[in-house]
Amino acid sequence: MRQTRIATFLIVSLVYFTTSVVFADNPHYRRGPTVVDNGFTATATGSVTGLGNGDVIVTLNFPNATGTTVCTNQGGTEAPGQNPATPAATSGTVFVNNPKNGNLSFTVTTDPPANPSAAAAGCPNARNWTARFDNITFGCGTIVIQQETFQGSGDFEVVLTTNVCIP
Repeated sequence: MRQTRIATFLIVSLVYFTTSVVFADNPHYRRGPTVVDNGFTATATGSVTGLGNGDVIVTLNFPNATGTTVCTNQGGTEAPGQNPATPAATSGTVFVNNPKNGNLSFTVTTDPPANPSAAAAGCPNARNWTARFDNITFGCGTIVIQQETFQGSGDFEVVLTTNVCIP
């Protein structure tokens, strides 16, 4: 009986001291976030405190972004696209390794959206014309901060979600 208690105690102690659990106490912004329109991309910056010590993934997402387009014929003549709000969803992610003492400063920029097809842009002749975005309107999106649940586990959970808008 006594050996069982000692063995149980040793196993519990071993698990307790070798498992590195990441606890996010109360994640919140210390500064920001600030989001700016760069034309074809958007950039968010901010500082978060109250995190654990696990790795962090910060994602900036604009699922309803739209763009104005320019159509170009084979001769190089440009004309505005006829569809004023061509979908241009875009997002960007940054990985931050081991934030210090639960604090993190980040900058994340979205990827530029792929150019639309000539048909999607409303070009006069979708077969012979090409299309490109000339501006992106981002509207509202989200910044999602995820933190690794156990250091080295690769399992992340959302610890902070913030709605952001670019007028």
